Amino acid sequence: MICEWLARGALCSQAYDKYKDHAEFFRYIGVPRIDAYRICHGLELAAAVVIDELIVPYFYRRSAKLSKAVVDALWTLSATATPSLVALNSVLPEETIAVVQGPCIFGLELDRRAVFLGPYELSEPLREYTSSPIFTPFQDYIVIADAGYDQIAEVARRYGAVVHVSCITDVPPPAFILLCDVHRELGDLLTKALGAMPYQGEATLHIQNARLAAKKGGFRV
Repeated sequence: MICEWLARGALCSQAYDKYKDHAEFFRYIGVPRIDAYRICHGLELAAAVVIDELIVPYFYRRSAKLSKAVVDALWTLSATATPSLVALNSVLPEETIAVVQGPCIFGLELDRRAVFLGPYELSEPLREYTSSPIFTPFQDYIVIADAGYDQIAEVARRYGAVVHVSCITDVPPPAFILLCDVHRELGDLLTKALGAMPYQGEATLHIQNARLAAKKGGFRV
């Protein structure tokens, strides 16, 4: 899940190179100063962008911008949720679902008719990706709508969704929420930096590579 990779990316961040200046942040997320060799490749570098440009500024109450570079990095990191999403198919109802974007930009792996909801910046990559001709046969199953986090339930109902699916972000019931196994502090910080609230409860189900919270309200788990 995304939290683990954020922790790995923290070791590759510019903030980590100036550890003394950001010691409070690294203590909070549980990442110590180490002198060992650091591996900084694709996912780690993507996570480092999110750390430096969004999470660290938010932590220190500085201006944090959801730039294209951050959105692209979140899109890359969201691929780490794929195994969990495939497993999630086994517990989802057959009806239309609402997939909330942020901090993961995700949901195409879910084998359901879906409406993808979230701020424009986070829904736009999905809109661009699904405009490809390869998605033409699935157009009746994919709806992408911009919505603030305070509008999720209203917009989901408008499209006939019967359950919300999210990644870390708290959403109204009924809902399934993917939670991180480790480094949950980082996931919570990222979610807040995006203007959403992280789910604070505990997992009630366990699926591949992730924990899952189920907020009941009209469905059985």
